[in-house]
This record gives sequence, C-alpha cells and structure tokens, in this order.
Amino acid sequence: MREEVRGSVDLAHRAIVVLVALSLLGPAFAIWSGIVPLRLTGLASGLLTAGSLAALVGAAAVRTDRGLRRVEVALLALGAMALVAWAASVVVANPGYGTDEAAYEQYAAQLLLKGLNPYAHNLLPALRQFQVPIQYATYTTSGGVVSTLGYPALPVLLVVPFIWLTGGVQAVPVANVTALVATMVVTFFVLPRRFRALAVLSVVGLPILFGYAVAGVNVIMSLPFLVVVASRFMETGAGGRLGRRGIAQAVCLGLAVSVQQTAWFIAPFVLVAIWAARRKELDRATCARVLGRYVGIAGATFLALNAGFIAAGPGLWAKGVLGPLLQHAIPYGQGLIDLPVFAGIGGGDLTLYTLGAVALLGALLACFWMFFDSLWRCAFILPSLALFFPTRSLAEYWMTLVALWVVSVFAPTPLPRSAPSPGNRRRGTWRHGRLVLGVLAFIPGVGLVGLAVASRSPLGMDVVGIRTNGEFQRVWELNVEVTNHSSSPLVPHFATNSSGQMTPFWHRVSGPATLPPHHRARYLLAAPNVGSMPGITQPFQLDAVTNRPGTVSVTKNITTEPYSAQIYQAEVNRILPAGAATSLTVDLRSPLGGRVRKAGVTVELGQIIYGQSQLVPAEARIDGAPEGQTPVQQTTNAQGEATFRVADSSPQGQPVYFQAWAVSKAGYPFGYSEVVDVLWSGR
Repeated sequence: MREEVRGSVDLAHRAIVVLVALSLLGPAFAIWSGIVPLRLTGLASGLLTAGSLAALVGAAAVRTDRGLRRVEVALLALGAMALVAWAASVVVANPGYGTDEAAYEQYAAQLLLKGLNPYAHNLLPALRQFQVPIQYATYTTSGGVVSTLGYPALPVLLVVPFIWLTGGVQAVPVANVTALVATMVVTFFVLPRRFRALAVLSVVGLPILFGYAVAGVNVIMSLPFLVVVASRFMETGAGGRLGRRGIAQAVCLGLAVSVQQTAWFIAPFVLVAIWAARRKELDRATCARVLGRYVGIAGATFLALNAGFIAAGPGLWAKGVLGPLLQHAIPYGQGLIDLPVFAGIGGGDLTLYTLGAVALLGALLACFWMFFDSLWRCAFILPSLALFFPTRSLAEYWMTLVALWVVSVFAPTPLPRSAPSPGNRRRGTWRHGRLVLGVLAFIPGVGLVGLAVASRSPLGMDVVGIRTNGEFQRVWELNVEVTNHSSSPLVPHFATNSSGQMTPFWHRVSGPATLPPHHRARYLLAAPNVGSMPGITQPFQLDAVTNRPGTVSVTKNITTEPYSAQIYQAEVNRILPAGAATSLTVDLRSPLGGRVRKAGVTVELGQIIYGQSQLVPAEARIDGAPEGQTPVQQTTNAQGEATFRVADSSPQGQPVYFQAWAVSKAGYPFGYSEVVDVLWSGR
C-alpha cells in the first residue's frame, strides 16, 4: 500500500502544477498596484500571493494524484479571483477605453437598446464618450478613419446585458473579462486531467491575454466557444452521428464566427479535420452527411444571430462585416508588415501582402489535409501562421488564441496508427506525391510575399526643417522634401510614428495634394493634435501612405535633439535655514539614460513657486544673480555637467521649485529635467 501511494504522482504532472502556482505571483504583484484607489484589490493581492505559495507547497508535498487535483482546483479558483481583481484595479486606474473596437461595440449596443440599427450609424462619437485617444482610431490609406461597426452582431448582443449590469461604465472590458474567466474554466475541464492546470497558466499566467481583454479586443469573446469546438474535435461525428456534443460544437462554431473574423480563418481547418478524421471509419456519403449537418447547424446559428440586422439593411450589414477585409486600413501589426513600416523594405504594393497571406492560408489548409496524420494537433495553430503576413497583422490575431492552442496540442484522442492517409489508399506513391504537392502549394504564397518584400517604396522623404513648441517639448511642424520615384501619380497622407503605431494624419499646410510621377515637392506638415507630436528628444519616423496603389514609405529615425537634462539636489529631505546655499547639478543624458560628456552645451535653470491657487514668482538667488531672476544660464564642462548654487534669504513659506533644460543652437529649450524643490525656513 505504501509503495502504491509513493508512486501515484506523475513527476510531469507535479511540475506543471508547480509552474502554474509560480505563474500567479506576477499577477498578484500587478494587482497590488491598485491598493490605494481600491482597497479590496490589495486584499485580493495578498490572498492570491498566499494562495499561490500554499499551492506551491501543496504541489510539492502531496503524495497522491487526487491531492494534486485538489491543488489544481484551488489554482483555478485563484485564477478566477486574479482576473476579477486585476480587472478592477486596471479599470479604476484607466477609465478610458484602449481600443476603438471596444468603444464602437458599446456604442453600437447603446444604439440597439434605443431601437436603432448600429450598422447604419456613424460611431465616431464613441471615441469621445469612452475617452479613446484619437491615436487609437483605425485610419485608412485614403486619409479617412473607420467609423462603422466592422464585426458580426454577437459581440454587440453580448455587451447589452453588461450595459445593464454596469450602468454603461466599462461594459466591454467587464464582458471580456467574464469571457476570459469562462475560457479558463472551460479549458480546465476539457483538458486531460494531467494537463488541466495549464488552463490557468495560459489565461492568467500570460499577462498579454489579460491585457487584450481589458483593452476591449473582442476576439476574447469568441474564446469560450472555440475551446468547446476544439475539445475532442477528433471525435466529432464519430460513428456517423453528431450527437449532443457534436451539435453543441457546431453551435459554438456558429457563435465564434458571429463574434469576430479571426474565427473565419479557423473554421475551414475544423471542417477539414472532421472530414479527414471521419473518412478513416466512414464512407464518403456518410462523411458528407455528418459534415453537412455540422456546417448547417453552424451556419444556421450565424444567420439566426445576424438575421435581424441583415433584414434591417443587408447592404449595410455586409459592408460592416466585410469592412476589416476591404477598408484599406493603414499597415500595422507585429508581423511581416514591420519590414516596410519600420525598415523601409517592401512598401511598394501593400495588396501583395494580403494576397500572399490568402495564398499561404490555402497552402496551409492543403498541407493540413495531405499531412493530416502528423498535423491534426495543429488544426487551431496553422491559421495563425497565415495571419502573420497580411497588411494588418496584429499580434492579437494569434496571441489571444493561446488557450485554444493548448487544448488542441493536448487533445486526448490519438489517430489510429494503421489508418491510411486521407484521400488515397496507395501509401507509397501518395507519400512522395503529397510532398511534391505540399511544396507546390506554397509557391504562389511565397512568390506573392517575395514580390511584396521586393517592391520598392515609391516616395523618398527628407525632413529639412523642424519646429518645436519649446517648453512643451514636442515637435509640431515638419518641412519635408518628397520625391515620387514611381511612374504613377500619388496622393500621400503623412503621419509620424514614435511608438509603433502611426498617429492621425498630419495637416498638409502646403504642398501638392497629388504628386506627379518622378516629381519632387516641398510639403509643410502640422500636427493634428498634441498626441501626434513626437517628443523633442524622442526618436520618430515620418510615414506616408497612399491608397491607389496601396503603398507605404518611411524615413529613417529622426531625433530632434540627442539628449536631455537631469538634475541632482545636494540637500535632500531637510529644511534649509534662510540664506543657506545648496547645489543643484545638471548633467546631460542620452535617450537611454547614459551620461553625455559634452562641453559647451547651454543649460538653463528656472525657478517658480506653485501656489495653491496660482503661480508665484520665486525670489531665490541662482549663482549670485539678482533675487528672483529666472532662468539663469551656464554651459556644461567636459563632463557634461553644470552646477548651480541657489540660496534664499527671505523665504516665502513655500517650497521653491527648480527645473533645468538644455538650449539648442537654434535657441529653443528642450530636454526638460524633473522638478526638484527646496524649502527655506525663516524660523
């Protein structure tokens, strides 16, 4: 009996549970940051930390598989608590929405509650209502902005009850986090027992998934349905009958494709998997009936959810649902499109990227069928590979599917080893033939992607003049020489990029709207808003997009000024007596924080008193200058430093605040330091 107990815990199982317990410590610390505005999150953070450590002890100490399963259930409960508390802390700290899709969905749901068709309305007012920074709107290569609902109806319908529940505040993030909890729970129970704890790791332990949820990325809402589809998908239609589970999976596929277009690319792989798996036991006609019923149920679910909107305006609904595929949004994402957008390689024909992605998706689907015996566990992973290549290749298209991948990879149903390859009984001939066909299938996609990367960006751009707004420390105007190297007239739209995402398009103050082929012109560009102005010491690039043809051209990184000022205070955490002097040392720092040892740079130190109701002129002496003089100027020594002596013989009972900055050769200030304060007491 003793030997049985000792040998009953699988080491790999124990290792997984230990890893999951450790993964919750990161979210616990993140939740703790909201302890002041929302005290309950601090309590939740403490409970999560203690619970994770207790689970770690339990995972290391239990001697039976049953005990380990109890630890897993505890981790599931802790994971759910973590998601709720984490969401509460983030929502309190950031009341605005992080994506336009979240704002549009809630606004559409509000219109629906008023009896209006959301597909027929301009949704731009949602950006203001839900405090979405204008930079997060979706812009098009024609110079416009996406203003319509671009998804099927289900996310709007799902948000409605959360509007009632929350009073209209943060309804979409709450709905997403609810879906995330549901995804974790469903994943937990559909995974084989040995791997159930991975549900908590994939949903909570990877913080990027939570980040997408609170940002309002709506693919999150499809995850619980897709996990059900992926659960034991190799058994769907076994024996020639869908059964209750197969019907439920078909309904869930219909629900998933009614949420967001990502599921559209997954659906063909699901259908091929069902066909290929069933052909190992059933004749062609029976397989066709099973698959036809599955498709019929999924399609009926999709139509039932969207029927009302289709009836209200079929053209408007179709335009909205197909919008993300046809709207010519600006190139953006973390996929191959980074080559033209950031390296300036291959921006001459953006359409080729999307066409190449479609061709590669077809090639992956063909290989999935031909090599089904080897690739069946990749049914929900392969579509993500194709999503790496189009013009819009956002990481959310694949990173949000982590839980789905886990379910697919750890699917419990193996293929019969003696089963013939689908579609052909002559194994020897077919084995070599399908290798050739697999290679040939990728030729169109690889060719199109190769042509895309080889296409030259049509515009050459040189920034020849920059105007800043001094103390505000931003660039607001650019003077640019633009050359059209192509043989087509182009209508460029310009934007800056300093964070990985293009800003709203800058105003074209002067310069031709259409640039003829092989012509050069001077453009004067002005920032459309404060958020679009890059910092003076911040590297940025200038981008230009055109719609017909779709192109993108970029400059090399531009840094207006290469360093900023940093100030050190000699006296810290004590009050100085009246008349006492202290030193403030200013040095130059690179954008990465390194010391810049440059002599002869003009540095200025200013002083002010921030009163409770107004700014008050300060009366301190800086370097012996008259009382109250501000700013006072020095130049840096060989170490890139300038030291100022400050004193105040008649303190005003409030701290004097000092700030330093550098002065460019053109005379404008930049690189402002942090503010330090000195309090002189007359007592």
